[in-house]
Amino acid sequence: MTFREQYENTLTVKTDTSAENTPPAAYFAGVFYEQQDYCAGQIPTILCGGGVKIDKPLTLSYTPLVCRMLLYTAEGEGSLLIEGQRHPLEAGTLLYLDRSRCAFSLHAGLPLWRFITFSFVGGLFPVYESLADFAAFALTHVDSHSSVPRNLKQLLAGESGDALSFKLRDAGLLTAIVTELFAEKVAQPSPEDGQKKYAPYLRELKHYMDHHLEHPLKLEDLENHCHMSKYRICHEFSDAFGLPPIRYLNKKRIETAENLLLSTEKKVHEIALATGFENTNHFIHLFKKEYGTTPQAYREAHHF
Repeated sequence: MTFREQYENTLTVKTDTSAENTPPAAYFAGVFYEQQDYCAGQIPTILCGGGVKIDKPLTLSYTPLVCRMLLYTAEGEGSLLIEGQRHPLEAGTLLYLDRSRCAFSLHAGLPLWRFITFSFVGGLFPVYESLADFAAFALTHVDSHSSVPRNLKQLLAGESGDALSFKLRDAGLLTAIVTELFAEKVAQPSPEDGQKKYAPYLRELKHYMDHHLEHPLKLEDLENHCHMSKYRICHEFSDAFGLPPIRYLNKKRIETAENLLLSTEKKVHEIALATGFENTNHFIHLFKKEYGTTPQAYREAHHF
């Protein structure tokens, strides 16, 4: 039995409205990829994938199938029902799921849910799962500085043929996406030791910087907010996260700018302002220090 037949046999599509215009099960898989027998299972290998748009209320019920699945919500909102619990799939969330472990359902409401999904196999992923507190799925919100949306876009722009060059390219992009997801999961402190490892104000400060990169921030602002000396803040933040606060913030800003350079048509000075740099020359200097070239040259070298 082909993977397409297996996929269709394990997915049931239900809708409360007329079933006349409901897409078939295969639609929700995207494109089915041609396979090379000596690659499948040896390197990360995509079985099917693509962009999916749902504009009517429906439920996708999946029974177990031997593969992993990624689902990134690009627009709108859906939800995951698994092991008796419902989890919202909001814009910017990335779901990683081992389909072989249990049945689950995806629910789409109104007005729209647009997501990118890939089903895949490979010997690498069980190793990643063994390193983290993983049961059947992992769900994370992708930050603005993440490379995940860009890597997914490159996967979408790839080819579904059986050429070895396609398979190796896909393997690299899949590995990058899943590595980032599990690195974030492993880095999250457990409830037992989280309070011991980092003081609460450090986690709050890091969270604020991760989600407000465009806002100006000075050490004096941190002193006033935290009611302690900037020297203590810098020392404790560096111990916890490897860099003092302003250097950490600038690194996140540069990473976000790199993503914007490759995924948008914004001009360099617009990207500088969008990522919190009031001085474009300062932005160019920091970018060159991090990537070894100017933002414009970097964009041209990585254009595809």
